[in-house]
Amino acid sequence: MFKLKQLTVSTVLILTGCVSLAPEYSRPALPVPQQFSLSRTSLVPASAGYQDSGWRTFFVDPQVRRFIAEALRNNPDLKMAALKVEEAQAQYKVTDADRYPQLNASSDASYQGGLKGNSATTKEYSAGLDLSFDLDFFGRLKNMSEADRQNYFASQEAQRNVHILLISNVSQSYYNQQLAQAQLAIAKETLQNYQQSYAFVEQQLVTGSTTVLAIEQARGVIESTRAEIASREGQLAQANNALQLLLGVYSGLPAARADESADLNPVRLPPNLPSNLLLQRPDIMEAEHQLRAANANIGAARAAFFPSISLTSGLSASSSDLSSLFTPGSGMWNFVPEIYLPIFNAGRNEANLTLAQVRQQQSVVNYEQKIQTAFKDVADALSLRESISGQISAQQRYFNSLKITLQRARGLYTNGAVSYIEVLDAERSLFATQQTLLDLKYSQQVNEIKLFNALGGGWIE
Repeated sequence: MFKLKQLTVSTVLILTGCVSLAPEYSRPALPVPQQFSLSRTSLVPASAGYQDSGWRTFFVDPQVRRFIAEALRNNPDLKMAALKVEEAQAQYKVTDADRYPQLNASSDASYQGGLKGNSATTKEYSAGLDLSFDLDFFGRLKNMSEADRQNYFASQEAQRNVHILLISNVSQSYYNQQLAQAQLAIAKETLQNYQQSYAFVEQQLVTGSTTVLAIEQARGVIESTRAEIASREGQLAQANNALQLLLGVYSGLPAARADESADLNPVRLPPNLPSNLLLQRPDIMEAEHQLRAANANIGAARAAFFPSISLTSGLSASSSDLSSLFTPGSGMWNFVPEIYLPIFNAGRNEANLTLAQVRQQQSVVNYEQKIQTAFKDVADALSLRESISGQISAQQRYFNSLKITLQRARGLYTNGAVSYIEVLDAERSLFATQQTLLDLKYSQQVNEIKLFNALGGGWIE
């Protein structure tokens, strides 16, 4: 008898403690190396850690900072992400409310009488309070609430991810617009140089110092450059439209920058960059919250195999006279405990549990894929850092060499030592090199922005 009482007491204590049947959460191991491979030349010494940075300190150009701030106020994607957070929060509150007692009040009045005019009409008034509560012994409601709570946290991280992507897209679109402006300016400047060369060749044709072939060659490069200008103008118009779409408003467009030396503060990295830094990325934190929600759904599916107990009680009163409705003699109470025990449902509970387990495994795979993708994003940006810098240095030296080559070609042509085709080749090479140099500088800016975003966009703002 003592053992039976002890078992009964233990069972009651366990049940009243709301046993959770969800599997114990354990964060999956990182499926990537513990550290990134960094060369010393790619590091930027820093007095403060990367976690102390934000986009306002990363972007130096005041124009791009102004446009980013404007996009954060007006962009519809960010507004939609904020609404999704509110939706997830409301859904969590709806689910969580089922864990607590529900109290409802009701009242009604009924009138009854015969169809003949001399029949009396009877009246009946009633009022009552109903209290219901589900005893969540096996944590079904608790786990359902926890799943929606984790989904709410996931939506917050999704909003943060949209915030970072918007900053990235606006900044890249801004620098693309600046690139289009610079390329158009170079094309127009080159056209002026070609026109001056044409005038010079035309004078030489009058004096008999050159041939008609040279004048036609000079005219050909002029028309070719005009076609290039028309193409660059179309690219600039498209870049303007893309930027305004991201801003969410069609306001003034950015002016061309006079000084291109100060665009970005390079991302400051520690000497040893651990891969667990990626866990601060919002998309990875979103995936982890989704994994936690999947764990909770398994607990809810397991609880469906066990009995559920609900308690319903109430107070009610009825009277034919409204004034005596709330007197003690017209009142009554009720108490209805209900036990629901699943016996046969054609395997529905087993299928729901299998579904929850499969979705949890999918969440694990999704979490690992997110980390591997993030690792690749950072590794790619780090590897391109030094490569692009070396390309810019070599291209700048090549550009300086071409300017000297063009000067000498013009001098030799003036003296009749070479044909005009030599001058045209030097001019075309110089023009193409200028465009390539601009493209490389733009690629360097974009790569630094990608690195900034791949590391989580800074841990503030």
